[in-house]
Amino acid sequence: MPDPQNPLFPVDIDDYPGLFDYVLTADGLIYFQNLKRKYILGKEIILDEYNKLRLMYVYYATANRNPKEVFAWQDVCITLDDRGIFEKGMYQSKEDLKNDLMIIENPNYQSGLYRIYTEHVKEKMNSK
Repeated sequence: MPDPQNPLFPVDIDDYPGLFDYVLTADGLIYFQNLKRKYILGKEIILDEYNKLRLMYVYYATANRNPKEVFAWQDVCITLDDRGIFEKGMYQSKEDLKNDLMIIENPNYQSGLYRIYTEHVKEKMNSK
């Protein structure tokens, strides 16, 4: 059962800003909010934009130590998968975000921190 307070348990919420290698820039935040709005309103979005939405959503939520937004990111990912919109071409989408300066390297990044969460999830799934 997921922790209702911490969607990335066992990673502590205070450690969220170190989870991922990139963070949003000011321009990236504006672009993310526009993508998120298009998604929420059900506007047409191409696969590249879905990829960028997934990436930017988790960068935004974790940089801000916001479990509610992490849960929303997880829900977006599940919903897209359920709709048959899978991650494809994610590397290029991320490279485009970097090249357009929508994301920059995260100075708080801690290599291996996200792995703690994914290994915990795998263990839970294997024990069922």
